[in-house]
Formats: sequence, C-alpha cells, structure tokens
Amino acid sequence: MKITRIEAFPIHAPRSRRFAGARAVLTHSDFALVAIETDEGITGYGEVSSALYYYRLGPSHAYDINAYLGPALIGQDPLMISGLVARMDHTLSGGRQAKSGVEMALWDIAGKAAGLPLYRLLGGRARTAAPLNWTIGLSEPEDAAAEAKQYLERHRVRSIRLKIGRPGEIDARSCAAVRKVLGPSFPLRVDANEYYRSAKEAAKAIGRMEEYDLQLVEQPLAAHDLAGHAELRAAVSTPIGLDESIQSPRDAIAAIQARAGDVFNVYVSESGGLMRAQQIIAIAEAAGIPCLIGTMGELQIATAAAAHLGVACANLPLTCDLVGPLRYDESIIGESLRIEDGLLYPPESPGLGITPDWEVINRWRIPG
Repeated sequence: MKITRIEAFPIHAPRSRRFAGARAVLTHSDFALVAIETDEGITGYGEVSSALYYYRLGPSHAYDINAYLGPALIGQDPLMISGLVARMDHTLSGGRQAKSGVEMALWDIAGKAAGLPLYRLLGGRARTAAPLNWTIGLSEPEDAAAEAKQYLERHRVRSIRLKIGRPGEIDARSCAAVRKVLGPSFPLRVDANEYYRSAKEAAKAIGRMEEYDLQLVEQPLAAHDLAGHAELRAAVSTPIGLDESIQSPRDAIAAIQARAGDVFNVYVSESGGLMRAQQIIAIAEAAGIPCLIGTMGELQIATAAAAHLGVACANLPLTCDLVGPLRYDESIIGESLRIEDGLLYPPESPGLGITPDWEVINRWRIPG
C-alpha cells in the first residue's frame, strides 16, 4: 500500500459557550483536518487540535502539512507509522500538533487495513471506557457552581476541574462554591495554566484553596520552571500536576529527574501523536507517576483517537478531559461518540471508527 495524496485544511468551529482560562478566552476552535488517500482505496482522517493562543492555529498547521509533511510522505507505506513519524521529524523541526493530525490519519488507515478498532493496535483494552472530567473556565463562583451541577446531572462526569489564575480571593471562593455542590468527597482539581510567577506566590494562593480538598493543582508555574515546581511540591500538601511541562518523552524524563510533579497530563496533540503520547505515559508509569489525558477542546475525530488511547493505556487512573464534543452544538462525524454515565467509549468500527460529516465540515472550512 502506498500514500497517494495528503490534504490538510483549516476549520473554524464555533463553541457552544465562551471559555476563559488564565491565558486565553475561546469562542471558536481554529483547528485543521487531514485526509490521507492510498492506492488501495483506504482513506484515513486526522484532526489537528490547538486551542490556546501560544500555539500555531489551524491555517498554519494546514500549511505545515501541505507544504512540508505531506510531500515527504507521498509514495510511502502508510503502515510504517514509526518510520513515517521519524521522517516527519527529519522534515520539520517542531510542529507537533500538525504531526499529530497526520499520524492520527495513518493510524486510521492501519486500523481499517487490519479490520480492527484502533485500541486493538495500541495494545488492546486496559479498561472498557475512559472516565471523564469537566473543566469550568474562569467565572464568578455562583456561575461555576451552577455549571458543575449541570454537568454532574446531565453527563454524570466523574470529576470537576476549575481554571484558576486571578488575584485575591475569587479562586478560593469558586472552590468553596463548587465544593458545596459536589459534596465532601467528589474529586475537585484546579488548573492555573502557568499563572503564578514563583513557587512562593503559588504556595500562598494554593494555601487559600487547600481547605476545599483539592485532588491536584495543575501547572501552577511556567513550563520550564521544573525547579520551582519541585520547591512548590515541598511547600503544599496538594499534589502538583504538570501539563505544559510535559510535551515530549524527553520532557517527561526531565520532570521525573527534577521531581517536579506528582501527576502528568498528557495530550495527544501536544505530544506529536498517539505514539509519543503512549511513550510518555509508559515513561511515567516506570517512574510511578499516574497520568491523565488532556484536551484542547478536540472535535469528534481527535476525541475518538484519544478514546482509543484512553482504554489502551493502563497508567491512566485519573479522570480524563476528553469532553471536547460536549463543547460544540454540531458534530463533524456521522456517528455519535458514546458518552454514558461519565464514561467515554471508543468506537468499535475499524480504525478510528468515524465517518466525516462533510456538510458540517464544509460550512466550518476556512477558504484559501
């Protein structure tokens, strides 16, 4: 089998509601979609997800694929995924999000060629479905509490995460309001997205929230500040999670050596694809560090891919952020991803198990 054509194009996907974090406010997701055709009539699909302002967005990712990554893979065997990942790394330094979308489409082809759902190619099931977390953006305490109640009742999510990163007492008041809704034992975590400037500043802020029994505090300091995270771990009782600090296997090793975090939040998109994400999770497992899978607010294609990863990796004891499809009013696939009782199930059809809905995709497609 040979690759005959690769095309990527950007889309502008409207979100159901505005989402505010410490470093970005999102009303749309500027992503890209990837299609890879083969000489045996099998087409694989991938999604490039990049939701925050400090990453390149959909049009740039599509350009990287069409100008550089795609031409490097034309004529190659799409089933040689490890070799093609290495070829992409040789062709383009960086560009992990774009590479992730291409690799996702390659895995889709591999599963379709084998007649197997993707999780079977990733090692088989470690669990039936991935338990889900719902993240609430920066908002007033009463609004955060209302949103937590809504998603508990509607989707029975298994944990709640609050975005934090505001001066004064408002973050602590939001924790108090949400904890009142959740009850005393329901998992509650917070995410600062690198907001605090020092371990001392972060420790002071976290100290105001710890009485609300936080499961973990995610990425309180800058991604590069591993020493600061290690210092903070010693200063607070709440476990420290790393997200922006963990974007490659090498990052995971550095964080382990620095004793910088208790939990790793691993993204398929940030890692450069399913293969690298699985490597990071395995490295963390060897070091005794639990993981979860994070989200860029992915649409249904990338969420399906993450669902396959989420059931294939044993070292995922925490709830995962794979609720992106719930943030949009429409779907870009013909199937309905199965979310029941706070659990996301992977599709059982071959490959990713999805069929693009071109009517929706073409409406969201960015011309050019």
